[in-house]
Amino acid sequence: MGDGTANNRNHGGRASWPSEGLIFAVTLLLMLWPLAVNRAPFYSADSASYLRGGEFGFNTGLLILDHWWNTLFATPAGTAAASDPKAIVAGAIAQSGGARSLLYSVATYILRGPGVSLIALAVAQAASVVLVVTFLRRLMIPKLAVGRGLAVGAGLALLTSAGWYAAYATPDVLAGVTIAGSLVLTVFYDRMTLSARIALVLLVAACITTHGSNLPIAVGTLVTGSAANFWLQRGSLVDWIRKAVWFASPMVLAVAVLLGASFAAFGEASLAPKRYPIQLARSVADGPGAWYLRDHCATEHYAICEVFGPNPPRKVGEFLWGPNGVRYRATPEQMERIRAEESTIVRRASMEYPLVQIGQSIRNTARQLLTFSPDDLVFGEEMAGGKDPSIVQVRSDNPALKTFGTVAVYLTFFASIAFLIVNRRRLDRMEVAAVGVAVIGLLANAAVCGILSGVTDRYQGRVAWILPALAFIIFARFWDEGRLSQAATGELGP
Repeated sequence: MGDGTANNRNHGGRASWPSEGLIFAVTLLLMLWPLAVNRAPFYSADSASYLRGGEFGFNTGLLILDHWWNTLFATPAGTAAASDPKAIVAGAIAQSGGARSLLYSVATYILRGPGVSLIALAVAQAASVVLVVTFLRRLMIPKLAVGRGLAVGAGLALLTSAGWYAAYATPDVLAGVTIAGSLVLTVFYDRMTLSARIALVLLVAACITTHGSNLPIAVGTLVTGSAANFWLQRGSLVDWIRKAVWFASPMVLAVAVLLGASFAAFGEASLAPKRYPIQLARSVADGPGAWYLRDHCATEHYAICEVFGPNPPRKVGEFLWGPNGVRYRATPEQMERIRAEESTIVRRASMEYPLVQIGQSIRNTARQLLTFSPDDLVFGEEMAGGKDPSIVQVRSDNPALKTFGTVAVYLTFFASIAFLIVNRRRLDRMEVAAVGVAVIGLLANAAVCGILSGVTDRYQGRVAWILPALAFIIFARFWDEGRLSQAATGELGP
């Protein structure tokens, strides 16, 4: 491995804050190219669900504050007359069958403009990707020339999955920001200022709260990054304890926010309140859950057996949200029991068919790791409907551009792996650590999504840009150092 000396990294007088502002702004504009081509974000059915839930959550939050105010200061008659927000929430959950991320839903509602297009949401997501890559680039190459910084940004925006999934009006791309931010905070902690550490802690914590899969992914990445930092830097026990506090703080903050929001909204402290039974649906689709229910519904009297009998639908989407899915067939009381019994059924099914479950989990993880095409995104859709938004197709899709995007994304991903392998001896220790933590993050994402949810392009596409981003930055270092070496020997032309 190369030593990556500071002399090579800190050459004079480049990358001022105005230059960094220019690189950030240009990279963000390039990152928005799918938004510009489509004239709107990409949508899924979840997008409308988040928007509806966000409006309800925002208004209910105001109602909760008003209810607390009346409880503290109003007369008993005024308090009795006030609407009970918990009853309103319970009625909404009973009608919908479950809840998605509270905080991302509210953010979707706040950033819904112009109109209900969710363009502001997509721009904010793209900005979060550019911000975390800016941190990464500046910490790896503090004095990189502006032109090379722009080249890194252009490669990220145009050749990876980042631009595609930043424009997707769901929290997917924030899983990638979670991994990249965790990597930066841990591996490059000793190069960071206090303000940068605080900003990263807040960014990673916010991203963790946006989707249920992000917390286990963050745990895996932060633990691996912490180990990498302790490998890179020698220090006293006090130093290690201080670092451990910093490294754990995004998870602690996110958990506190999730529990607090859950208690305020639902009266229960839960990391996934009123969740849909996705793990149970996955177990059934894999086989063990279906076989277990077939053999035990008659004796165990599970709530899911009351809904489906011993033969539940074997496809995840059909099980959860199909016309005859649990979302529509189960009563509110049954849904509460299904949530309570879900982990028991999944655990017992796995114990009865361990080899099948292990094999299926390995296959799902491997498939998910290599499944990240943007082909499932749909051009030409718009959000419409006012108070009850829905997604309508107003222009034709663009399959040719998606095919081109798929080729570019896959070629860039595997070319990045080849570049890193070929140049492995030129990487310094921090670059080796960063690449290792990124790989663990990608594997953690594939395992969490493939095993607990299902294999789909969007779940790995949301994170597949991280390894190419590292490769672009390392290539920029080689490029810059080669030019400096030529200048030092007088071989560089004017």
